Amino acid sequence: GPLKIKGAVAVNDRTFAFKNAEIQVDQMNATGDFAADTGGAKPHLKGRLDIDLLDLNPYLPAPAPADKKTAAAKKGEGGPPPEWSDEPIDLSGLKAANVDFDLSVGGIRIRDLKVGRGVVKLSLKDGLLVTDLSELNLYDGKGRGKLTLDGRGKVPAVANSFNIAGVAAEPLLTDASGFDRLAGTGRFDIAVDTRGNSQRAMVKALSGRGAVAFTDGSIKGVNLAAMVRNVKSAFDPTIAKEEQKTDFAELSGTFNILNGILRNDDMKLLNPLLRLAGAGQVDIPKRTMNYRVEPKIVGSLEGQGAQDGAKGLAVPVIVEGPWHDLSYRPDLASLVGEVAKDPQKALQDVKDTLKGAKGGLSDVLKGVTEPPAETGQEGGTPALDPGKALKKLFGD
Repeated sequence: GPLKIKGAVAVNDRTFAFKNAEIQVDQMNATGDFAADTGGAKPHLKGRLDIDLLDLNPYLPAPAPADKKTAAAKKGEGGPPPEWSDEPIDLSGLKAANVDFDLSVGGIRIRDLKVGRGVVKLSLKDGLLVTDLSELNLYDGKGRGKLTLDGRGKVPAVANSFNIAGVAAEPLLTDASGFDRLAGTGRFDIAVDTRGNSQRAMVKALSGRGAVAFTDGSIKGVNLAAMVRNVKSAFDPTIAKEEQKTDFAELSGTFNILNGILRNDDMKLLNPLLRLAGAGQVDIPKRTMNYRVEPKIVGSLEGQGAQDGAKGLAVPVIVEGPWHDLSYRPDLASLVGEVAKDPQKALQDVKDTLKGAKGGLSDVLKGVTEPPAETGQEGGTPALDPGKALKKLFGD
């Protein structure tokens, strides 16, 4: 496309400068100053560039049509991902020059992703590259980060830290990956580092920690609280047509990574009648997951911020397998084991839950934990009719 550059050129011995530069490329405009000193053992480059809007879309390949993606999925072509690469990584080229460069961008467009103003300071000296992102505006959130590439030794090393708060999760995830099921205000805090001569080696050496939290949000597509309050209405076809979502006060967790194994032990979701806890690990080198989620129906009508240790019914679920083909199954052995340890406590938890539950679920649980009014034999013990309870669960 159209290109226009103008500015003042200056030469002094082995120092070259391009000052008051004005650059126009397609619809993008930039100003800056540049200098190169070639008098030392290696070139020393300095510069500053201010871009109004960096639109990368005209230079990216066209995305695959949705119908082709669907066809590929039906054929099973989206199977296991390729193995981590053993191709050598060489950062020795970072020793070719020393650089000090400042970059500011009013905004960035990558596909549907829209990034706000960002300010970056880049420093390269003797093979050590430090990229300091001092300002980032992203979907109402603000943050900063730092990326370091170390090519000074025989084994390349990488370190990355990043934190941002106040991000609007739904538009960010929708624009970035087409995922529109999660809404809320997000906060991310991540710091990781690794070293190795190949991608596989770096993945195996990956270590670090992080924290992710979403507040005052919702998970779209399912209304778990409504199912807790009234199971019968949850299966009503007229209600199913309406937008279903599970509101939460908090969805959060922290993680640690050691030698490529990511471990999380404190994932939680807080909802008026639902608490969800999770723990497990992700084997990044092997691309597998082993995770246990414990959703708990609680008999509390307190606000979403109520303590998550409330009594209630819990049915653990195991999520495991390779990333591209995860399986989900109830952890019945654990559930039965907990009930067997203290049957009276389990029964009391059910009764406590009934105090807060309403509608169909309450009726069902009462049918299981309390005998109905009719009697099995005259003068005998009231009979228990689980069939009626199950019919109520599925709306007769």
